[in-house]
Order: sequence, then C-alpha cells, then structure tokens
Amino acid sequence: MRGAVSVVLRSGWVRAWLAVGLCVGAALPVPALSADWALSDLQLRQLKAGGVIAEGDIAPNRMAADVRAAVQVSAPPETVFLTLTDCSRALRFVPHLKRCAVVDTASDGSWQEVEQQSDYGWLLPKATYVFRATYEKFTRIRFSHLRGDFKVNEGVWDFLPVDEGRATLVTYQARLVPDFYVPRWMMRSMLKRDLPELMRGLRTEAEKVRPGAATNGRPPPGP
Repeated sequence: MRGAVSVVLRSGWVRAWLAVGLCVGAALPVPALSADWALSDLQLRQLKAGGVIAEGDIAPNRMAADVRAAVQVSAPPETVFLTLTDCSRALRFVPHLKRCAVVDTASDGSWQEVEQQSDYGWLLPKATYVFRATYEKFTRIRFSHLRGDFKVNEGVWDFLPVDEGRATLVTYQARLVPDFYVPRWMMRSMLKRDLPELMRGLRTEAEKVRPGAATNGRPPPGP
C-alpha cells in the first residue's frame, strides 16, 4: 500500500479549505484556512499503510486553486519539522524548486522571510517570490505571501505525533493564485502530479535522518 495516492481534483470552489489560493476578487468571499483537517478513519488507515492523500479544487473562471494533502512519516515531529524548514534539503524534494534562501529572521526565531524560485519548464515562466513563515515549534508552520510572482501564496503545515511520537501525521493546506497565466489543464496536471510528489519527497527525506541527528536551517517550502 505504501506509495498509493488518493487524488481528488475538482472544478469550482466545492470547499474553501484546500490550500493554494484564492483571496482575490470581491465577488467570491473566501473563508480562512481551517486550522484542523478532520481525516476520516479510512484516510487514516490509508496513510498508516503508506498512502498519500492529495485533494484540490481549481477555479472555473480564474487562475487559482485550493489544495490539501497528508502523509504519515516514520519520524518524530521534530525531525519532520526541521527537514521541512531546511532550505538545502527542501531543494532535494520540493518539485520545481531551484532556489531557496532566508532573507530575514525574527530575533526570537519565531518567523522568517524566505525567497524561492521555481522553474516549471519551458511552457511557463520562472516564478520568484518571497513569503513569511511563522513557526510554532515542531507543531505548525504558517506561510503567507509578501511579494513576487503570486497574487496569493498562503497556507499551513501541521505536524501531529502518532505511534507514541515515533511517527508524524503531516497535513498541508495552501491557497495559490499565480500572477502569470497558467492554463487550467496544466494546473490540474501539476496538482495531480506535484502535490503527491511533494508529500512523498518530504517523507523520504525526513526518514533519512537518524534518531537524534541534527538538521540545519529553517525556511519551509511553499508550493
């Protein structure tokens, strides 16, 4: 079962929870991202067996999407959190990510501003953007758009300990509205392919870390 993927992509705003963007346009109000995502018993069994859950909504009349995803990682929350917030490691597993650098950090380490560049290939322009990541140590990361090639880029990562803290249930919600043209068929294709790849990549990278080993860095990957 490990590696199985449940992917649901829809047209229209069937739900406002999914995580990759639409705060644009007064004609369509957008609720805040849910702090908690209640997975069903069936989904939890699928994740425990090694599957990946990925869901998304594509707007019917604009370049925007909401997505959410989940994976269970055989590593404690601290390890997964530190893996995700290490720029050098993010470059290994975040699809299309070519550059990741911290540009500013709070004196107490509670937030960072991160610049990233993604290259989606010859069909689309490279996207450069800066977001702020706010940290709740080893439990949650929130990120929000500051500037760059997105109108909206916001979301949340949550890390829930399971199996007596030896494993982590990771959930990801995001909202994204690019500031450049992306055909809807391409958005659907990228979400269907890239979202599961992101979650599998995080799992693989975090599970490489030996118990007690340190990881470096901070900035979490955006979409």
